[in-house]
Amino acid sequence: MKRQEVLNKLGFSVPENKQKRVIIHSDVKNEADDHFAIMHHLLTPYIDVKGIIAGHFEWMSSMLPQFAKQKGISLEEVEVLTRDTIAARGTTMELSYNEGHKLLELAEIEDIPLYRGSSYEITDKNKLPESEGADFIIKEAMKEDDRPLYVALLGCTTDLAIAYLKEPKIADRLTAIWIGGGDYPDGGFEFNLQQDVEAARILFASPIKIWQVPKATYKTMEISLAELMKYVKPCGEIGRYLCEQMLSFRDRVFGFPGSEKRDFPHGESWCLGDNPTVSVLLQGEDRVCWHMEKAPIINDDMSYSANPDGKEIRVYDSIDTRMSMSDMFSKLELC
Repeated sequence: MKRQEVLNKLGFSVPENKQKRVIIHSDVKNEADDHFAIMHHLLTPYIDVKGIIAGHFEWMSSMLPQFAKQKGISLEEVEVLTRDTIAARGTTMELSYNEGHKLLELAEIEDIPLYRGSSYEITDKNKLPESEGADFIIKEAMKEDDRPLYVALLGCTTDLAIAYLKEPKIADRLTAIWIGGGDYPDGGFEFNLQQDVEAARILFASPIKIWQVPKATYKTMEISLAELMKYVKPCGEIGRYLCEQMLSFRDRVFGFPGSEKRDFPHGESWCLGDNPTVSVLLQGEDRVCWHMEKAPIINDDMSYSANPDGKEIRVYDSIDTRMSMSDMFSKLELC
């Protein structure tokens, strides 16, 4: 069915001139939280979802040689140990693409287009990877439409960076909402930034308006598995799948070498860290807290260095987690 038919079940609508255009960019097969954020976007009538771009999560496979060296074992042994948790190099975007199709099918939404992003991170700005998703961003950004356009980045920034390098005119025609980057002022390791550090540097140096939700802020979107079993699992096939895929991913991560020494994942909770891409659009500005920051220089170790000449970006310090979670639960139940 069409997305609007699903949204009609909410019992209310939002006038078109109040809606925001959004392109969702997600490495949906990378982890277990993207699924919830995608569904939250799709079930929010304030958001006119123009399309979904499947993103890569290549950094995990690219780190295997380093992991083998640290453990003092061969690369072949590491590949055997991680074959159930880490995808082969060059395959991750396609995994996200297939998972995106599955999610839309389970949600019974047939009119939202899905695009393939780049299969790899950016290594040479003069030789950009192919990206259907980047071309779609350019096409949508260059349309004449009075409603603002946002690109919700739930993972890497690769495809938006490619789009900007191919067509710099998009810079003043959209806003990037990025779940990623370390905490200020120092930065440091962060999962989404690690996927393509060069792409993040390109965006920070570009004129593109950026709303950044850094690690400490998105980590507050903690939810218990019991809450998911109570509020999400009963919501039809899609509700069951959202919960089942999370438990399955959690179990795979438990089996990753060295996981017994880490505090992630927890036994009974998870972080729905991508949902703030909905929250910052849905919630009034008096219910979120942000400050303006000079876009820093991102070092190779993902730490930040001050950049007095950098552009101003919006950095979120807090999110209304109660409203975010309750809104998602309610929409899943109603729809």
